[in-house]
Amino acid sequence: MFDAYSEASQMAAAFKECADHLLVAEYLPHNDRVAYLNLRTLEQEIYCVELSFAGFRIVGYDFDCIQDGVSSCDQVYVSAHRLLAAISPLYAEVAESRGRPTTPRSDGGGGGVAR
Repeated sequence: MFDAYSEASQMAAAFKECADHLLVAEYLPHNDRVAYLNLRTLEQEIYCVELSFAGFRIVGYDFDCIQDGVSSCDQVYVSAHRLLAAISPLYAEVAESRGRPTTPRSDGGGGGVAR
């Protein structure tokens, strides 16, 4: 069973070395279907990211902030790796030095969110 808050917590712990700041959002509501992450990339760009069963979606450009113009964005990243690779050029360097893959792998369509 998918638990968004648990998945967000696991993602934050697993990828913390690949970002300047990565924590589950403290002031936004969460439940088993949706949770939010506050992310500051290594380039110092700030994002609020929604995590649901569909994947990761940028919903704002400040911590704990869902912005109307952004929350309607249709871009969903199926994994934390794909999200970080898309928004943080320095992510590839750090991921490579940590032994993480630097190119997205194809997803097998098994449902849920890949890490």
